[in-house]
Amino acid sequence: GSENPMVSLFFAVFCFNEIMSQELHKWSHMTKKEVPEWVNKIQDLGISIGRVAHAKHHMAPYDGNYCIVSGVCNEALDNSGFFRWMEHKVYDINGIEANSWKLDPELKAKTLRGEYAL
Repeated sequence: GSENPMVSLFFAVFCFNEIMSQELHKWSHMTKKEVPEWVNKIQDLGISIGRVAHAKHHMAPYDGNYCIVSGVCNEALDNSGFFRWMEHKVYDINGIEANSWKLDPELKAKTLRGEYAL
């Protein structure tokens, strides 16, 4: 409970990381001149996702590149079909279709057949 300092530490670290993930994502939408120089450096080093890599996340048919903090896992997760599998599970639970399905009926059909890899 709240008497355990490890619980407080967990939530502090969790909240910090959540907030920073949103900042890192926001900075990938901004120009080099709009962000501090250290942000440009961590993007150049691949610690945080850069503008060009992140732009793939916003390109039709919106079927991949969902890792918006560093992008390190995008290729592996896209090739493994992880996100297609997740979209299928969400659809099975609540009937809501992924946006990519609306743009690409063949992607929807493949996903519903269990063909998850891109």
